[in-house]
Amino acid sequence: MIDIAKLRDARLALQAGRFDLAEEILAKFRETDLRHARSPLEKRQISDELGQIRSLSAAMRDGLALARERIRQILGASRRLETYDRAGSRQVGATAPSEVGRF
Repeated sequence: MIDIAKLRDARLALQAGRFDLAEEILAKFRETDLRHARSPLEKRQISDELGQIRSLSAAMRDGLALARERIRQILGASRRLETYDRAGSRQVGATAPSEVGRF
């Protein structure tokens, strides 16, 4: 028998940022033979839950990629820092590049 609640737990773990827990739950689910689903309703519930997990994962992946790109843009812009002193003269400063890639 397939425990649909485990799939919900995996989705909730993803939403909470507990990626390690979600991966563990999904790894156990992969070991389960989907042919053991007893009814069309159970198969539909499994399909729906997996679809939500796929959508959530894709949205998180895209959001992280966008955040990384924006951080790179901000760092690039900050390397060419321009300020003005009290007399109105432009002051240009350079900052040291740092590595983005923690995530």
